[in-house]
Amino acid sequence: MPRPKGSKNKKTIQTVAQVEEQIGAQQKAKAALEARQAEILAVIEEQKKALKDVKKQMRTVDKALLTLEEKKAEAVAIQTAAEKKVEIEKVVTKLISSGKDADEILEMLKK
Repeated sequence: MPRPKGSKNKKTIQTVAQVEEQIGAQQKAKAALEARQAEILAVIEEQKKALKDVKKQMRTVDKALLTLEEKKAEAVAIQTAAEKKVEIEKVVTKLISSGKDADEILEMLKK
């Protein structure tokens, strides 16, 4: 079978109206993309503000938590001291009831 003459890859010549139509379509697409970009940027800015507010609240909560932990440590220290005092008082009353004098009790407590 003989090969047909002429190029298979002929360029089609477009009219000015067709090119203008394609330009208009591309401009509309670009405008739509720019609008979408503006929407996304607005959302990002809102999210940045929200993140900033959350970080500020977290700092406030962290400070409050630190203060409460300090108060807890102080309360534990006071409670421990009170328990030791009660224990010492029990030991001293036991020693007094057993007939020990003050000097002997002091020597025993120093150990």
